[in-house]
Amino acid sequence: MQADNGNNFLARTMDFGFSLNGKPTVIPRNYKWQSVFSKDQKTKYGCVGTGRKIDEYVLADGVNEKGLAIAELYYPNEASYSSIPAPNKLNFAPHEFILWVLGEIESINELRLRLSEVSIVSSEIKLLGIVPPLHFIITDKTGETVVIETNNQQLNLINNPVGVMTNSPDLSWHIKNLNNYLNLSPTNTPNKKVNGLNFHPFGQGSGTFGLPGGLTPPERFVRTAYMKEYIDKSGSNNEVLNNIFHILNNVTIPKGINMKDDGSVDYTQYRAAFDLNNKVYYFNDYSNQTVYSVSLTEELVNAKEPTQYDFKNIFTATNLNK
Repeated sequence: MQADNGNNFLARTMDFGFSLNGKPTVIPRNYKWQSVFSKDQKTKYGCVGTGRKIDEYVLADGVNEKGLAIAELYYPNEASYSSIPAPNKLNFAPHEFILWVLGEIESINELRLRLSEVSIVSSEIKLLGIVPPLHFIITDKTGETVVIETNNQQLNLINNPVGVMTNSPDLSWHIKNLNNYLNLSPTNTPNKKVNGLNFHPFGQGSGTFGLPGGLTPPERFVRTAYMKEYIDKSGSNNEVLNNIFHILNNVTIPKGINMKDDGSVDYTQYRAAFDLNNKVYYFNDYSNQTVYSVSLTEELVNAKEPTQYDFKNIFTATNLNK
């Protein structure tokens, strides 16, 4: 979403059945990290996002100091990774791709030019014990938005004019599915006269009749695209952030209403929003409704080691390194 002043934002919910315990994490410039396949990596740019240290720090989303933001989304039954490392390429496990993008890439234009350098290779993440099926939504300060998906073991960069992404199926399917909802409107359905009888809507909101309300990815995509299109456009950063969290409220999953086949509870563990122009990360976890923020300052991006934050109460952000 964009503010009237041109500032661009990326926001997401993180919904999962396994407790990820992601925390606001700052990765500094020149941070050295070890990939499973491409050793001795080093970040060119600092970034802030939601992360957890396993062997190395793993990020699920983030924004870097150049104003490029990315988030991963689950892509089951669709993701197609290489089975072996590709020669003469940077080979990364699926869960490592975000750290490479944020640490190395300045803009969507640069990503287009350099994506061919990279191959994503099938590799388990120890935290989950599986190869995570992922695709990625990426935007920069210009507002241009793309999705990275894998097809036949190849990385594909796809323009995303809707500016919304969710889980499977692929982006092109979700966009085509919007053709089923051309009747949706923020204005009421007009009265009609049929065979001499007058028919009228039961009440306010008749233009949204048929707006899907379930928790499947296609339903949540349609709901979010509709709200993003018609919500009152706002001028200031704070007004845009307010809009963002109102929209996220409509796809946030409380505990207990969405159970997985193995009996685990799929729910929204956190919501995050990124101000790409000011490099500010906003974070709201399941435990309370407070929205915290972490700014990507020069002090943080020049630190020798990553910085993680924990929110011990509703007032204070605590630096875990201190």
